[in-house]
Amino acid sequence: MVAELVAVLGADRSRPRLTTHTPLGRTELSGAALLNWAAKVAGLLVDELGAAPGDEVLVASPSHWQTAGVLLGAWWAGLGVTDVNDGQALAAFVAPGADAQSDEVFVVSGHPLGLPARDLRPHQRDYTTAVLSQPDRFAPRWAPDPRSALRTANCALSVAELRAVVRAPSGVLAHQRVLTGGDWSFDGPVPAVVRLLLRPLGADASVIHGIDLDVHDDAAAWAHRAAVERADVTLGVDVPGLPRLG
Repeated sequence: MVAELVAVLGADRSRPRLTTHTPLGRTELSGAALLNWAAKVAGLLVDELGAAPGDEVLVASPSHWQTAGVLLGAWWAGLGVTDVNDGQALAAFVAPGADAQSDEVFVVSGHPLGLPARDLRPHQRDYTTAVLSQPDRFAPRWAPDPRSALRTANCALSVAELRAVVRAPSGVLAHQRVLTGGDWSFDGPVPAVVRLLLRPLGADASVIHGIDLDVHDDAAAWAHRAAVERADVTLGVDVPGLPRLG
């Protein structure tokens, strides 16, 4: 699944592919930048932490540009992703102030420029510092475990099932700018992370995602953002005058 996304992102490396808005500010990543961050995460997991086939990564950081790199990097490394904090994950990526039961806990600052997280607990590491020393390129060492690519407390998607829901028609067209909002949750037969992130990227579109505005409120602010970001369609949020695809 992720190999197809890597190919799509790599085919036009200079075009903006992911723009995220958080309370801290705006960040825009080209295809090359998103791939570089994903490669660094994959290298951290495999080369430094010694990941093995069947391992999982706990991703519990908010829906922004750094989390996108974590998700793509984990799948690129051939690992599963979970939101279950049961201590079984090889590593955990959490928001500032949060923690997890994993032996390796990385705090993801969410800063628009990737500045390090502060006030770490003794057993925690800063995500930015940890990944910056990793190479910008990655070659998978093994095929992913086919049994579980995405796991929550309520359900799990195999690699084949995740690939199928990512490939399912969404109405998104290549080169469109897709305005999205809401959490990239993992739950359900078609998780929000698939609808709002993976499908648009797989369709060769650009994603503009906001977690600083309420998808059920702030209509004027969403309309302003759609205009400034030159959005063509929306997912997960209503903007008058723009088609909503889901």
